[in-house]
Amino acid sequence: MTPLLAYLAKVIICSGILYAYYHMALRNNRFHQWNRFYLLLCTLLSLVVPLLRIPISFTPEDTDTLFVYTSQVVTLREQVFTPAGPLPVTHFNWVLFLYSAVIVVLAGRLLFGYWKIVRLIHMSRVEFVKPYWMVLSEQITAPFSFFRYIFWNKRVNATTQEGRQMLQHEMVHVQEKHSTDKLFMEIITAVCWINPFFHLIKRELSLIHEFIADKKSVVNGNVADYAQTILQMALQTNRSFSMTNNFSHQPIKRRILMLTQSRKLRFSYLRRLMILPIAIMIFSSLAFVITEENIDKLVSAPPDIQILQKKDSTIKPPPPPAPAKNPKVQFKPQQKNGKEVFTFVEQPPTFAGGDAALNKFLATNIRYPHTATEKNIQGTVFVSFIVSDDGNVMDVKTVGAPKGGGLEEEAIRVVEKMPRWVPGKQNGQLVNVQFNLPIRFTLQESGEPKKKIADDGAYLMVEEMPTYPGGQNAMMQYLSSNVRYPKSAVDKNMAGTVYVKFDIDKDGSISNVQSVNKAIGSGLEEEAIRVVKKMPNWNPGREKGEPVRVRFVLPVAFRLTK
Repeated sequence: MTPLLAYLAKVIICSGILYAYYHMALRNNRFHQWNRFYLLLCTLLSLVVPLLRIPISFTPEDTDTLFVYTSQVVTLREQVFTPAGPLPVTHFNWVLFLYSAVIVVLAGRLLFGYWKIVRLIHMSRVEFVKPYWMVLSEQITAPFSFFRYIFWNKRVNATTQEGRQMLQHEMVHVQEKHSTDKLFMEIITAVCWINPFFHLIKRELSLIHEFIADKKSVVNGNVADYAQTILQMALQTNRSFSMTNNFSHQPIKRRILMLTQSRKLRFSYLRRLMILPIAIMIFSSLAFVITEENIDKLVSAPPDIQILQKKDSTIKPPPPPAPAKNPKVQFKPQQKNGKEVFTFVEQPPTFAGGDAALNKFLATNIRYPHTATEKNIQGTVFVSFIVSDDGNVMDVKTVGAPKGGGLEEEAIRVVEKMPRWVPGKQNGQLVNVQFNLPIRFTLQESGEPKKKIADDGAYLMVEEMPTYPGGQNAMMQYLSSNVRYPKSAVDKNMAGTVYVKFDIDKDGSISNVQSVNKAIGSGLEEEAIRVVKKMPNWNPGREKGEPVRVRFVLPVAFRLTK
């Protein structure tokens, strides 16, 4: 679905829900001003809300699947493969052409109607009767108004009771600025002509204008005589302009019923206030979105160290930490399909030949699906699989929201073709290990450079990534020995994953340490930052053989166990 069609579909859904509420709860009731502004506001909301894109903070601790992925993310910095998309093929967009053609026709019709009104003004006698202009002509069969102009038949006597009522009716339209509403809806229905609910709203709004004018025209007057006048004018009038306020506006029956209605509506205020939960539901459904931005940042992160603490523990937070109260890292396997599968091991599985070999394998085998190219579908696909104790790849599947366009199928196909891995080890034994591999598909225009450097000069991707001294296992040991579960977090049963962003400078030192996810609180962010700042110097990253400053994100997952 193209962005235009997707937007129009959301507009139709939004306006349909709001109009349905009006039709069931507000229509044919006597609070006309409320209904007028409700219809105008629901039109604006239907157009604006689908355009809003309010991101929702998304952190992996909410799902077990993403937690497993972050536990292995240290090996995925170089593994996140971004295949170059083929050159875009330009096709003539017939849908956009036809939609625009109808808009042009309707806009031309609107301009033609405006030209006829201006022409009628120039051909008629115009008198200024403060605060409006009276346009007098025999061509006008029934009175109508347009902004500050009231159009009147010369042969109709404005001093009679019927004449005074009709003139008062049109003066209400001028004073209430009903022409502004009508012109606004004419433009909206011309641009969004495909939306049937906007046409219904336009019709109802015009009728509400007449209800308001009718009500104010018969104050201290004879309702029966006024209704008789409406009927007489309706029989001899041919309506000419859609954007004007006509005294003989149809349907006459509803106007007369509204004038004679005397019953007091039950739950009047409740009917009006019930729109609030409906509006909140629509706003939440269409405006809030989950973006991939935060997840994509995590593909450059080292391993997610699970810091576990029993609820009955009385460990005190640092500084300084007490070695005797060091929390333990959990190595307990899970049962999947009758097999023990570890999500965290002392020695994780690796691709045969290392990260460089895995990158080469992905670059050689992944093909951007043709359907995804045509539909401009991009995103990160998370492939979950098990590296068995003999190195085979099993139980391959994707996790997370599907992107479509064949991206999931292509990622699964390539992973299933992988040769045997070097299996993971726990306590010196070969074991089955759960592994997640993120593959980011990105379409790039011809000649478009891939962004490698942040605005502040830190490298996001380099030829040779920085490494912790002693490797991944050494960093795991450092974190498990130094991180302390804050006592306040234990007392409040707080758990979650903290993402610590930092720069590894040219000399391997760490700087600019900060947490980047939505704050969990209870000292978890402070503890993760404290430990990262205490890290020894890393082996710096290199670009073209020269050491450079590289940005990293380290996820640290705090988990409470029974």
